[in-house]
Amino acid sequence: MYVAGMIAYAGSALIGSLLAIALLVKYDRRQPSFTFGLFLLVIGFWAATYVGYLIASTEQWLLFFIQLSYLSVVSAPIVWVVFAIQYTDREAWLSRQRIVLLSVVPAVVLALVWTAPFHSLFYADTLVTTINGVVLLDTPPAVGHRINIIYAYGLLLIGSALIVAEIFTKNQLYRRQSLVLLACLSAPWVANAVFHLGMQPIPTADLTPVVFVLTGIPLAILVQRSELTGFVPIAHERVFHTLEDPVFVISSSNRILDANRAAHTLFDADFPTRSLEGSDITDVLPQTLLSAGGLHPKLETAMECVITINGTSRQYIARVRRVYPNRKTQHGSIVSLTDITLQKRQQESVNAKNEQLERLASVISHDLSTPLATGESLLHLIKSDLDSPQAEVKQSIDDLETVHRRLRVFAEGLPTLARESTDVETPTNCDLECIARNAWEVVDTDDLTLSIDSTAQLWADASRLQQAFENLFTNVAEHGTTNNRTESDNNNRQPSATTVRIGQLSTGSGFYIEDNGPGIPVDRREDMLEFGVSTGSGSGYGLAIVRTIIEAHGWSLSITEGTTGGARFEIEIDPHVE
Repeated sequence: MYVAGMIAYAGSALIGSLLAIALLVKYDRRQPSFTFGLFLLVIGFWAATYVGYLIASTEQWLLFFIQLSYLSVVSAPIVWVVFAIQYTDREAWLSRQRIVLLSVVPAVVLALVWTAPFHSLFYADTLVTTINGVVLLDTPPAVGHRINIIYAYGLLLIGSALIVAEIFTKNQLYRRQSLVLLACLSAPWVANAVFHLGMQPIPTADLTPVVFVLTGIPLAILVQRSELTGFVPIAHERVFHTLEDPVFVISSSNRILDANRAAHTLFDADFPTRSLEGSDITDVLPQTLLSAGGLHPKLETAMECVITINGTSRQYIARVRRVYPNRKTQHGSIVSLTDITLQKRQQESVNAKNEQLERLASVISHDLSTPLATGESLLHLIKSDLDSPQAEVKQSIDDLETVHRRLRVFAEGLPTLARESTDVETPTNCDLECIARNAWEVVDTDDLTLSIDSTAQLWADASRLQQAFENLFTNVAEHGTTNNRTESDNNNRQPSATTVRIGQLSTGSGFYIEDNGPGIPVDRREDMLEFGVSTGSGSGYGLAIVRTIIEAHGWSLSITEGTTGGARFEIEIDPHVE
């Protein structure tokens, strides 16, 4: 029996150490699998000390190996608690101070064990006995030994209680995992309890490390084969169940293995008497996502569907991801549903506004046609009546014809401009200064000066963005300079714009265009971006078109006061919008 026991201890020490090394090398120290490997290493060392104990033949060496074994005896419960805390994702409980506190009693126990020959606080006595020719050491327990047992089993119960709590999770997969873990690790503690009750197949030898290694083998294999990063069911709670999108884990036989809370919230009303888990996908998912009793092939990219729950219909984007996409044999898939109801409504609202803008532009274009035609006819009659007009009159008539041509082009192109200013299809990498200078060359800016404080690279539609700059420059030229001021404005001595400045916002997420003119009153700034609102005799469409072009890029436009008191237009760019 002693030879068999020695082989068992030696084998346990070797196997436990090898398994421990495999786990310690593979996993990060913050993962439960690493701590489980450390636990196996402690147990392997414990088994190795019993090999020395069974070989020893003197009281000194027998006591030495018993004392050596207590390095594992006192540390195993602490490692077990740390493992249970990590396994159940309660690492907030772990700190150096708490680990030091947990180690106080074990440190005292080790001190008592290693000084046992000089007192009777841990062992009442040490007696050498010979059984069947094998020398053993009988060590009747004293008060220190009993305190160690109570403390160690207290830690073991705490760790086990944490794992037992995970057995009550809703997910059957992790419930089974925790049950297997608890069953495997309970066996050694039972063996240890039997030893302390005096039932010892090998007198004075504790079989706990052997049982630990035997039950640790399947657990270590489970960790290695399944590659559970943390061997943590609570990660399932923290990640899978906290996803806002409904997610289903589906087997290769089209059965739902798991569903997160969002999926239960969405479908539990239709499954009041049974769980989603175990249901066939044909009983749960909309028919549009199914094909031939399985998932539709187009789900590999994405599909839209409508799900009606309690009389309310919502729109979703459904996608499928294979568990092992590179393998020929499929072991299952993950289906996610993303609610796009709000986005659809917003898109419909934007489309409605775009259609409204296009209709408005068409109406304006049509309404301009009649007065333009009348003006052109009158101009033609005037030219016909003047045989040889003076040079000044001829120049005025030519200028008037130019104005009519520009108005005609503007009226005919207004519907197209409205459509273009609400949609950006081909953005490119553009330079802010380049766009600004191109726009400046087109607009009649009189004596205004353009100053570029700084430039930036923009992902935008250059032609439409230039149109926005042209409108802004025109607005300054028409309403901010002395040549275009009303008599009332001049009498009030409002400042005249002389400079237009352009540069990046201090936040780096946008740019500004400002002038040093009279500015825009605070109570009118928001209204100025609406169609038909003007600061003077203008049409009131220039700034509104600027706003639609800016918003078509996914940016935002606001009006504030410039650094020198004029008007400042700030364009904020969301870095997440491309």
